Amino acid sequence: MGMKVNNLSTGTWNFLRINEAEINETIELNGRGTSVIHNIPNGVIIGNSGCEECGGCDAAENLDMKSIKTGMGTEAAAFFDEACEDTLVIRSKKNAKITEPVCISYNMADGDQKCVRQAVIAGEGSEITVIMDYTSGRGDSGFFGIQTLLHACRNATINLIKIELLGRGFLHFDNIGADCDGEGSINTIQMILGGKKSYVGVNAELSGYKSRYTGNTGYLCIDDQFLDMNWYIGHSGKRSESSLSVKGALRDNAFKTFRGTIDLKHGAKGAKGEEIEETLLLSESVRNNTLPVILCDEDDVEGAHGATIGRLSKEMLFYMESRGLSEHEAEVLMTKGKLNSVRNLINDEKSIGKIQHYMEEAFKDE
Repeated sequence: MGMKVNNLSTGTWNFLRINEAEINETIELNGRGTSVIHNIPNGVIIGNSGCEECGGCDAAENLDMKSIKTGMGTEAAAFFDEACEDTLVIRSKKNAKITEPVCISYNMADGDQKCVRQAVIAGEGSEITVIMDYTSGRGDSGFFGIQTLLHACRNATINLIKIELLGRGFLHFDNIGADCDGEGSINTIQMILGGKKSYVGVNAELSGYKSRYTGNTGYLCIDDQFLDMNWYIGHSGKRSESSLSVKGALRDNAFKTFRGTIDLKHGAKGAKGEEIEETLLLSESVRNNTLPVILCDEDDVEGAHGATIGRLSKEMLFYMESRGLSEHEAEVLMTKGKLNSVRNLINDEKSIGKIQHYMEEAFKDE
């Protein structure tokens, strides 16, 4: 296939081989796979048109959702443009504070290869929550690609929750693009647990005054799972804020790459951005790449990043063993603790149950 994805906006040394990821697998889309919308609360409109019915945000007439940049890059965006004929548009009406989530399940089976795209638009002064889960049998193989475009109008909030529970033979793309008007907020929660190879990209543009992005991601990679992640958060709005937290564990022969870029652009006075990653290494043979990047072209800004990567300390293991836990049990307990810190941010019992069941099955396989 030869598709280059998850490109860094500003490259580092080529010999590190971390500037981008290249996908060489063959993808033959057959359109198989089903989707179910479980809940459409009052105040939400679902269709295939633009945002003109969202209740009257200032940008409604001229908003082009396809102009929103996505995290996996231009080649992936072109792939989705060719593969997706329709876009499912989910809109919240102006000033609608919607407490119930819109829930969408994508159900895949062995051999299914499918691409989907959605746009989520929060009308001025509104708040909307969308939960998406992708599931299949644990031993199934196939391809599932999903692209999600987000636009929060003035003083609006989008809460997006994505739960990936695909079979151990699946190739998976998750491509997200987001932008915010003044005082708009976008919050993403992602649990990445399944698949054989997963490529995840998020691009968030904070162009509005006091616009905000918050991202929380949990992942588990075991056996020979491969996970490649890329975040780009661009600050151009004054007093815009971002916070990114990525937590997970690697075991066996798993391979994970995380790229996180905070770009504090000229004119973004008073902007603040921070990112943190916590990675628990449970085997000597795992491979982990972490590249946090902060770009700055403005004086009156704040940027911070940090990473905690390593194995359980001897002191921690000794303490847990003194409480009757084996080394393996201690590792499972700490792994669950990291993942549950993200899972517990999801305010939906059914989604939490799906995650809990998948995690229990994964640890049972050990």
